[in-house]
Amino acid sequence: MERDDPELILSEKFAPADLPYVCAPRLRVVDAIGRAVRARRFVYLGAPAGSGKTVSALLWLKQAKRACVWIGLDRYDDVPSVFYKQLAWGLYSIQPDNTAMRAVLESPTFSASPVEHAVQLVMEMRPLERRYALIVDDMHLIHNREIVKSLPAVLRRLPGAFAVLLLSRAELPEEWRALGGAEGPAVLGADDLRFTPDEIRGYFNALGRFPTPDETRLVHAATEGWAIGVAALAKSDRTDGRNGHYLFASYFEEQVWGAWDDQLRSFCLATSVAEEFDPTLAALLSGRDDAQEVMERLARTNTFLSRLRGDTYRYHHLFRDFLREKATEAGVDRVALCKRAAEHFRDRHDYTRALRFWFESGDFSGMDTYLLLFLFENARGSVADYADFLRTLDIESLPADAYRVCPPLRVLAAWYFYLTSQRTAFEHHLDELYRALPRIAASDSRFMEFALLAYSVDHRTTIIEKARKFSLFGRFVRRFTPAGLATEIASFTHNLPYPHRSNVDYSAIVLEDGGMELIGRTFAPLLGAEWGYVRPLLPACFAYERNRLDEALAGLRETEKALVPENREDGRVCIMVMKHATLWQMERESEAAAALDDLVALTETEAPHFLPNLKAYRAKLALFNADKRAARAWLDEYFVTDVERIEFVRSFQHFTTARALIVLGEADEAERLLERLRAFGRSFNRPLDVGEACALLAVLLWAARRRVEAVDVLLEGMEALAPYGFFRVVADEGAAVEPVLKSLVERLARSGYDGPLERAFVQETYLAAHDRARRFRGVCANLGVRTKPVKLSPQQKRVLELLARGLRNAEIAAETGLTLPTVKSHVQAAYRKLDVHAAPDAVLRARELGLL
Repeated sequence: MERDDPELILSEKFAPADLPYVCAPRLRVVDAIGRAVRARRFVYLGAPAGSGKTVSALLWLKQAKRACVWIGLDRYDDVPSVFYKQLAWGLYSIQPDNTAMRAVLESPTFSASPVEHAVQLVMEMRPLERRYALIVDDMHLIHNREIVKSLPAVLRRLPGAFAVLLLSRAELPEEWRALGGAEGPAVLGADDLRFTPDEIRGYFNALGRFPTPDETRLVHAATEGWAIGVAALAKSDRTDGRNGHYLFASYFEEQVWGAWDDQLRSFCLATSVAEEFDPTLAALLSGRDDAQEVMERLARTNTFLSRLRGDTYRYHHLFRDFLREKATEAGVDRVALCKRAAEHFRDRHDYTRALRFWFESGDFSGMDTYLLLFLFENARGSVADYADFLRTLDIESLPADAYRVCPPLRVLAAWYFYLTSQRTAFEHHLDELYRALPRIAASDSRFMEFALLAYSVDHRTTIIEKARKFSLFGRFVRRFTPAGLATEIASFTHNLPYPHRSNVDYSAIVLEDGGMELIGRTFAPLLGAEWGYVRPLLPACFAYERNRLDEALAGLRETEKALVPENREDGRVCIMVMKHATLWQMERESEAAAALDDLVALTETEAPHFLPNLKAYRAKLALFNADKRAARAWLDEYFVTDVERIEFVRSFQHFTTARALIVLGEADEAERLLERLRAFGRSFNRPLDVGEACALLAVLLWAARRRVEAVDVLLEGMEALAPYGFFRVVADEGAAVEPVLKSLVERLARSGYDGPLERAFVQETYLAAHDRARRFRGVCANLGVRTKPVKLSPQQKRVLELLARGLRNAEIAAETGLTLPTVKSHVQAAYRKLDVHAAPDAVLRARELGLL
């Protein structure tokens, strides 16, 4: 969004559109909205297009005399960073002198964690001196699951002086059914918005027409009370019984279009190429210097052009569709108009909208410049958010001819399908990209760097194999971006926490003598200054996976020494994660705690885009001990949503979700997710993901007494890891995986197994898991079926009663006269019997069993 002077413009940007000069008063509907606001505060108006949602909301605003923040959405707002930035600007518009809110808006990290920043901005609002309404129009355009899930949490934090109206053509999403409390929001639908015969007669009377009762019934029957149909019929001088939708189109043709002069028609045809437009863009498209006056006059005299905010307007979508059909019939040069709009936004440095308009033109020649500007001038901190953003470009609908005309588009398509883990499409575009290399190189050398980056993540060959064939690409690159392309355009880790399991699985390097040196001679220029610490970091990660923790820690110390001020935050995050994981495994608790504190501090100050993965990491640690509260808290996070396909930028979070589902006993859901994760790991040649997915799936199957299946699955995972000597990812499951490993050892001891897995390797994994089991209960601890009743000793019961009163161990010792070690012993014994590990859970469990 452009930087505007808040005193001059900002307060108008989110003002509602003006009411039509003549409109039905709709007192019944206005009263229904008013009652809903008073009863619930949150109101959902869900009805088809043309039902009168917008006008009804405007009429209620006028009657309620509330100040308003009105946000009109379009399909490009379906990205968390974009949606919440717009919401935040709207809320800020009511307190434009609030410097704390402005600081949140201008934070360079807003787009990295938009939900958290939106919440912070709401908390910075000063007390309101009057009542407000927040109205969000066209909510049906929002499909992003993170927005849908997080919006209630943001809206609930608005001051009580706010009423919230959500206008949509879709039904109320399930996630919003609890908005505003147990009863949920008030919901008004198409039936609530239909015109009654009395309202039809009143509207006609306001227009100077006085229908008879029979004519009124005809209109009602023809339109079924559909608001825009009633409006069209009222202005068409007709009261016959034709269908309301037909009458609407007829009204446009005969009463609107037929009454306009050629100049006004040309203006509307030209501006209809844009979803929304301001006077500058309208003048550019139409060639009229008086564009602003034309727009204002149109908005005043009909209901089909409305002011969206400030001086930005848009046509009602039905009228826009009508205009676009007319433009096609009239032979209007839509290609030229879209290109003109693209140039307009390029000059404004809005490279995203510039590229969108060039896409809209359907002419893909000359797109190279726009594509370069979009790729290299729109870097984002969060790769997951960037993937969501690319969806709005509708890349999947690009015609095949587009790539022939503009070969560099292959780079964008490959990038998009890679980020969204659409393997078949990714492979197709990679193959086509390889064929088009000479033509891509002729466009711009930077495209070749981007193509080289796509080649580096081609899962069909290992990073070592690609390094050996590096010259196929390198000969086309005239110069490398000095800072390293992989860090300039996005993130070489793709914001994932484990560097050796990030943009690709780098495990193959351990199988090659001098593997890191080979990477250094080839792909290192893509990393720029980051290569200095990546060189010791990856071997340290490999040592960790082999459970050589001293070696791993030494490598991480070397990695820290290699850091320089120019290094990006994503690399620092990865180092901190691995350092904490290593110290935590070594049971160096104080050092591990300090490392985690450093990681949290860096994330909060410099890398907020890592916050979801940080939460996933911390939840994972708690879930090793089957912590139900941690599991519920994780699943409640707004970014944890149901998925049909594993997107690799969120793969680490998916593993945490699977663990949480197991801990909560949601076995079927957990199994489905783990099967997807296993397939994802196989498809994209990620052996560590396969190993982790198989380990978790095996423990789940074992707990379900599907023992043979469990051993089969674990065998697959171990075979995927064995060539590299990795087993930490399996042993981490501790008590949960221990019996499966034991059974696998027994299977290997029998004659008949002729696979690649060595018994000694499995035995070493088993011993590591056994050691782990003494510290943690394992994710399946809650899945066991208790066959014996729980019996607490009098002392254990007494201790729990005191815990229920909120006393600490030392206070319990003073109360009972027991020594502190004795109290701790009774507490731990009670925990074991109740199958819990924390005081609140113990108290709740004891109460459930009637022991307290």
